[in-house]
Amino acid sequence: MDKVQGITNVIVVGAGGSLNPVVIASLQSLGFVVSVLVRDASAAVPPAGVTCHRTDYSNMSLVKAFKAQDAVVNTITMADSSEQKNIIDAAVEAGVKRFLPAEFGIDTAIQSTVEIVPFLRVKPEIVEYLRSLESSITWTSIVTGPFFDWSLRNGWFSFNVPSRTAYLHKTHQDHRFSCSTLSTVANAIARCLLPENGPSTINRYIHVRSFTVNQREIMTSLEKASTEFDQREGRQPKAWDVIEVNLEDKVAESHQKLAQGDMSALGFMLSKAIYAMNSDFDATGVAMNETLGMEPAESLDEVTKRVVSEY
Repeated sequence: MDKVQGITNVIVVGAGGSLNPVVIASLQSLGFVVSVLVRDASAAVPPAGVTCHRTDYSNMSLVKAFKAQDAVVNTITMADSSEQKNIIDAAVEAGVKRFLPAEFGIDTAIQSTVEIVPFLRVKPEIVEYLRSLESSITWTSIVTGPFFDWSLRNGWFSFNVPSRTAYLHKTHQDHRFSCSTLSTVANAIARCLLPENGPSTINRYIHVRSFTVNQREIMTSLEKASTEFDQREGRQPKAWDVIEVNLEDKVAESHQKLAQGDMSALGFMLSKAIYAMNSDFDATGVAMNETLGMEPAESLDEVTKRVVSEY
């Protein structure tokens, strides 16, 4: 099929969560006509001006929702590959031109990633499925690194702003890795669908980032932002509780917690996966922010200030 196609109508799978509203806003800001797909029983209410399609995830209801859609953006991570494959099959049947799988995060094309974090094994499987369908539909898989601001708010990536607790990894504090804010992720999703970016994004993995940092730099920035915020609020600065940990020990604990259904345990496992690869998109030259026409790299200090000020 044509490698560059005009895309106007975009449907986002899912309407809740932290990423979806930002994705919808980014798509709208670039002139796309946006719809959302939610389960029949979902209580999610999409933003004004966004059409809501409800589905029981049967092929018939999915095809009906995807008719006249040019692109499908799936933002829901699915533990079972069959559900996302069903969505892809329906997109093909409905004549959708582009599919963006729920890949956003660390690079799952690297084998060590899924070995360390088995929960992610579905992601490369979905990309291989899309490769097998390239005669019928195009795809783009976006690697963003960890969601930086979301992780700070939720304590997923060794730093927890609400509790002001930090877990510094004894042997990895200087390891540089690229990461993205939710707004950078959403902007990349929207810009991938612009016609001028088709040749550089179709049927491939692409990498974007807000900035590239290490644990020491994050800690310094958070301590500075917290002190300044407390002073502005007229209160005594509250120190961070900084705990040095052995990452391997934390990963072992995480496997036990994950077996009990505690998804927050994934944080240390993701850290190990990041340290097992060269996750510095600038050093490897894979960052495509400029190619996509994205704004200059964000400032670590500005992002930490913004998140700290929420608490």
